[in-house]
Amino acid sequence: MHQRKATIRRPVKEKRKSLNKYSFDSMISRFFSFVIITLSLLSGVVLFAYVYQYPESAFPIQSHTQETKMERLRSAPGKILSSFSLIPQFNKEQTFFSVVIENHDDARPYHEGIEDAVLVQEFLVEGFISRFVATFDTRRIPKEIGPVRSLRPYFLDSIAPWSRTVFHAGGSPEALKRVTEGSHFFARNLLYFDDEHNSLRKDGPPAPHDLFLNKALIQKFLVEVPESLIHPVEWPAYKLGMPEGGEKAESVRINFFNVLHNVLFTFQPLSQKYERKNGTEISPARPSTIVILEVPIDNIGEYGRLFMTLNGRGKAQVFHSGKMWNAHWSRSSFTEPFRITDEVGEELPFAMGQIWMTVLPTLERVSWE
Repeated sequence: MHQRKATIRRPVKEKRKSLNKYSFDSMISRFFSFVIITLSLLSGVVLFAYVYQYPESAFPIQSHTQETKMERLRSAPGKILSSFSLIPQFNKEQTFFSVVIENHDDARPYHEGIEDAVLVQEFLVEGFISRFVATFDTRRIPKEIGPVRSLRPYFLDSIAPWSRTVFHAGGSPEALKRVTEGSHFFARNLLYFDDEHNSLRKDGPPAPHDLFLNKALIQKFLVEVPESLIHPVEWPAYKLGMPEGGEKAESVRINFFNVLHNVLFTFQPLSQKYERKNGTEISPARPSTIVILEVPIDNIGEYGRLFMTLNGRGKAQVFHSGKMWNAHWSRSSFTEPFRITDEVGEELPFAMGQIWMTVLPTLERVSWE
C-alpha cells in the first residue's frame, strides 16, 4: 500500500500575510518602474534642450523638411508653457503695484526683488542712462525691493493700465505735481518716510542708491490704497503662444553708447528665458519676453530731463523663444495697455513669464544674432 504523503497546511493568517507581502512588493516595484520611466523621459528632454545650445553648423540639416521639424521641436517648450494660460488658476485677475528702481552702474550690484516683477519697463532718463519701473503682483511681494529712485511723468503713463500704486524716492516737478494734485494714482514718496534713524537705508550700497522697500512696509502702504484706485486686471495681459515665422535671435544687444551701460540679452534654451547683462553686471531678472518700443523724445527740459509721449503708434520688436519679430505698438489713451501687433495687424503672442519692455528713441540701437 502506498503511504499518503502528509501535507502541511499553511495557516490562513500566514497565507494572507504572504499575499499581502506580495501585493506590497508588487506595488513598490510598479512605483519604482514609474519613477525610472519618468526620469528617463525628463533626461531625454534635458538632453534635447542641451543639444540645441550648440551652433547649427555642428548639426548639419539635410533637408527643408528636417529643418521645419527641428524648428517645431525647438519651440515646443515655449508652446507647452504657454498652454498653462488655459488653466483657470494661471489666468485670474490680479492687482499690482509699481516701484521705480535705479539702474546707475553703482546701483546694479544691489538690485533686489526685480526678478519677481511680472513686468519691468526700462526708460531713458537724464544723461541718457536707463531707469526701471517694475510692476509686482500684490499676492507675491518680494522680501525687499530697490534701490528706489525718483519718478518721471512718462513712468506714470506706462504703468497706468496695470497699476495705479507707485513707490518712488523724489521725482521731477511735473511727476510730483501729477501724483500730489491728481487723483489717478496712489503714490508714496519714500523720502518722507525715511526717518532720522535712516530705517529705509541699507548698509553697503553707496548713497543715494541705498533706499530700499521691505515687504512689511509695502503691505502697510497697500492697506491705505483707496478702493477707487484698485483695478484688478487680467494677467498675462497679452496672448500667449508661439507666432509663425520669426528670425533667429539668441543674443540681443542694445547700444547705450557706453560700455558701462550697454545691454546684452542671451537666450537660455533650458529655461526659455533671457539672461540680462548690463555693462559687466548680470541682472537677477530672467525675462521670457523682451519688447522694444521706438518712442521719440519730445523735448529735453531743465537739468536734462526728458519728455516723451506714450500714446499713438510706433515701431516695435518682440523677442522670445530665441527669435525676433518686427511689430508695431499702439494705444490711444494712457489707461489702455500697449497693443503689440505684427506687420499685418494681428496681435503678437508672448511667452509666459516676466516681460521686459525697453523704450528707445530709435530701434537702430538694437542688434541681434
